[in-house]
Amino acid sequence: MKIVMNTLERIQGVEIYPIISLLIFFSFFIVMAYFVFNLDKGYIKEMKNMPLEDDENDSSNINSDNNL
Repeated sequence: MKIVMNTLERIQGVEIYPIISLLIFFSFFIVMAYFVFNLDKGYIKEMKNMPLEDDENDSSNINSDNNL
């Protein structure tokens, strides 16, 4: 670990990289939170119920696979 610390101490301006990465992370987090809170409630219900819906194409594919 001492080798890494010595190498990083010799690089000029290295202290800006953690600040930039923190800003990128929080910017992404805020954009995603804004997107999630502004989603249409109908779209959320549709996505929530999607695994429970019985699709005709899926059931026909299952039946055709069993006949092989």
